[in-house]
Amino acid sequence: MKQFILYAIIGASNFLLDLIILNTLWKITGVYSGYINFLFKGISFLAYSANGYYWNKKYTFKTEGSYIKFTSVIGAAAIVNAFILSNLSFYNLLGISQVLWSNISALTGSIITGIASFLINKFIVFKCN
Repeated sequence: MKQFILYAIIGASNFLLDLIILNTLWKITGVYSGYINFLFKGISFLAYSANGYYWNKKYTFKTEGSYIKFTSVIGAAAIVNAFILSNLSFYNLLGISQVLWSNISALTGSIITGIASFLINKFIVFKCN
């Protein structure tokens, strides 16, 4: 449970980094929904994957894990996350501002992929018991 909590805290910091990058890109381009989010997620992935690997290796799992395996897991999660974000952002179910809806869509994707990523990292990448 302690590892999951630490992973969630680090994941929250990664999510904040992700949101800062996404919101900056949305603001610059004026495009908040659709498949452009695959590109935007790719850009934010570069920042949060390095951040997540460092902190999870040091504090959550306290062991060396393969950076390639870690980024493969996080990269696959980012693709699924981008798919969720891109598709969900098309359908503003609550009729709220597109900026807020896109952030809710990003949060939804992050929660879904975060749990799966933890399990894969714990048992495969960092091989913790």
